[in-house]
Amino acid sequence: MMSRKDIAIFGPYPPPLGGISVHVKRMEPFLKKKGLSYVIYNHGSASNTNVVATHKRPLWYVKLFFTPRARLFHFHQFFYFHFPFYFLFSLFRKERIFVTIHSERLLSYGHTKKKVALFFLSKIKNLTLISVSKNLKTYLDSKNIKSLFLPAYVPPISDKVKNLDIGENYFLFSVWKFTRTLAHEIYNVPLAFEFLRDNRHDLKMLFMIGNKKDSDTKYLETLIDQFDVRDKIELCFNENLVDYLTNCRFLLRPNLSDGYGVSVQEAMDMGAPAIASDVCARPQGSVLFKSDNINSLNEQVAFVLNTPISDILDKREELGFHLDLLDAYIHTINETSNTKL
Repeated sequence: MMSRKDIAIFGPYPPPLGGISVHVKRMEPFLKKKGLSYVIYNHGSASNTNVVATHKRPLWYVKLFFTPRARLFHFHQFFYFHFPFYFLFSLFRKERIFVTIHSERLLSYGHTKKKVALFFLSKIKNLTLISVSKNLKTYLDSKNIKSLFLPAYVPPISDKVKNLDIGENYFLFSVWKFTRTLAHEIYNVPLAFEFLRDNRHDLKMLFMIGNKKDSDTKYLETLIDQFDVRDKIELCFNENLVDYLTNCRFLLRPNLSDGYGVSVQEAMDMGAPAIASDVCARPQGSVLFKSDNINSLNEQVAFVLNTPISDILDKREELGFHLDLLDAYIHTINETSNTKL
């Protein structure tokens, strides 16, 4: 009989590269170092010894009920219907369940939709709930739903730094995938393009898109032409953001909605200043501008370009959220080690 795994994880695993998939992959070496056995049910197509591809097939949400039991099951929440699913899973399986909510999207739901989500969160059995956002944790606390504040950040290790021959005046702008809705409602691509157009004589953009396959490249081309910035943009698809940060003056993250901004901390850890909207609590040392405000953005970029990088990055802090997550894993596994699930 196959021994029970310590941890089962459900979430995306690269490729493509994205905030959650990068988090899941970067946790692997730490799991191995601690001697924790694990399996990853990948909401995607990649597979290996410890990774099982689900190919995004809806049937896998049924199959998960019948997968071998682990000491804990960690779900990464990214769809609304996950809330009732976790509740049903907890009734059926009775394992210890971790759920990480990776954005503040729940805060913007309508009254009824929000109420339903909160109801199911409050009913999940054996739950450890993780908020990557302080705003979300505060809100959940107000509804008597306990959660840990643990941004999904694992420090980057890059041995594949790409030295691009693109000059010295590029800044980096990155999205997971490009669609009309995400461009306007989440990533605020129009503001980034407006900034680039207004500063076309001084700056260029390295625009990284993690998932080309699911991106609307036709609309991207339309938006590039609309803002007349075609000759100022270098497009880069399906690559690792941290491999390119050393080529750029700063990272820009103008999101209208966000949970923390993992790339913001990554940029600083790789030696590049990070300029981000003030829509949520950001990593210490990042330079913030008023959300969706082009004048505020221009002011903060001017500050970054005219200030020694060391003075900006000196405010950065070393983060250990991944170690806190490991501690939570180990504590839970130790609690359940003598329990028959």
